[in-house]
Amino acid sequence: MLAILSIIIGIVFVLLLFSMLTSAVVEVYHAANSSRGKHLRNTLEIMLGKDVCDKFYDHSYFRQLSSASKPLSKLKLPIWVEKGTFSNILADILSPRNSNLSVPERINLIENADFRKVLDFLWRQSGGDIAVFQKKVEDWFDDVMARAKDWFADHTKWRLFFFGTLLAAVLNADTIQIYQSLSANAALRDEIVGAAEKFSISADTARIRPINAPPRDSATAKANYDSIRTTYIETIQSPLGLGWGQSQPANWWEWLSKIAGWLLTGVAVTMGAPFWFEMLRKLLALKGSSSGDSDKSIANSSGGKTETKPVTSFEMKSAGSDRTDAPVG
Repeated sequence: MLAILSIIIGIVFVLLLFSMLTSAVVEVYHAANSSRGKHLRNTLEIMLGKDVCDKFYDHSYFRQLSSASKPLSKLKLPIWVEKGTFSNILADILSPRNSNLSVPERINLIENADFRKVLDFLWRQSGGDIAVFQKKVEDWFDDVMARAKDWFADHTKWRLFFFGTLLAAVLNADTIQIYQSLSANAALRDEIVGAAEKFSISADTARIRPINAPPRDSATAKANYDSIRTTYIETIQSPLGLGWGQSQPANWWEWLSKIAGWLLTGVAVTMGAPFWFEMLRKLLALKGSSSGDSDKSIANSSGGKTETKPVTSFEMKSAGSDRTDAPVG
């Protein structure tokens, strides 16, 4: 029973570390590619239509919020906008100067049919009250942004799967092979479980980030990736035989097994590091209670004497010893 539990703990621990590494890679990708900024623009374009969205982004007030106006950072786009800012800029765009048109007349001038119908619906819902109308426009913005957050999380999961599978292939992190190694080697199980126990106690939880965590800039994301790779991944590579220094698959069946193992790793990292960390803590707590019951049985059968378990040589580096990531503001 304890052997099976130790195998599961070892696999969960490795998947946790790879989830952290893959999340760091995706963060670097998002920061370098301005993915969140592009997602915001796409969402606003769906809401407003391309013409109004272009005017929105070209508005002087909005450009003050964007680093895209800086010559050396044209790829950087604003990643969020407040609802009050949204409604005020939108009102300015839809209110031509020196125009005496009523609100319904201005709405009728909108070319994009979907956007026009939404504003017409909100205006009728407001009962012709300008303040209520603005509040309903802001509520509409909040509703769409809440869904846009879910859309971005879905896209992020696909990127986690892609980069997770790619990293699994590059580092030869085959979940099936890891299971076989832990099943066949009791000393290795003890080493990995010991490392998992130390990690659960001293882990830097700031690095165990959920999928929808606040974004980091490119430099911080890159530093976080480097730190996770050197602090954790490189430390477990040798004991587990990760990498391509071991024997290559000998036939097509072994290659299929290895590809399946990479895909399993890729699927696992889409669950997110917090999921695996919480599972690891629960499994370690279960192991602790099981070990306590086992020790009592041994003590009773040996007249109160218990064996001291030898300490393994495998040591994880301290998670805080080389921390380079900055807190998110």
